[in-house]
Amino acid sequence: MIVQSPLKKHDIRPNLRKVSLPDNKSSSPKQRRTKHTAKANSKIGLPKVKPWKVIVGSIIIGALGLLYLTHVFSTQRLLDEVQTLEAEYNRARAQYDELKLRYDRMIGPAEIYRKAEEQGFVNGGPADKVIIIKKD
Repeated sequence: MIVQSPLKKHDIRPNLRKVSLPDNKSSSPKQRRTKHTAKANSKIGLPKVKPWKVIVGSIIIGALGLLYLTHVFSTQRLLDEVQTLEAEYNRARAQYDELKLRYDRMIGPAEIYRKAEEQGFVNGGPADKVIIIKKD
């Protein structure tokens, strides 16, 4: 509740906002807005899609999905094959390294000297000695 004193009546500023009263003849502003927005909504709406386009789109998406799944399964199968071949290669490489090490030990200098001594050969010493050949 607002109480005003008669003495301060002249200090009150007038209301600058003017409110128009609705006419009884014309439609109310609320009705005018609904008619206007109804027209705007009909223009903004999504375009109509025909059923055959939806069916064709669904078939195309299904075909692409099937191709994708086929690709995924074939890739997994190839990955399994590659892993199997890689394991086989690693086993063959390990066997090769083992045989090469054994071969290198067999032909290595220490092994050759040992086998020569077992057969009765005498170590000639360092190779820096000069060999003199006498002619008869």
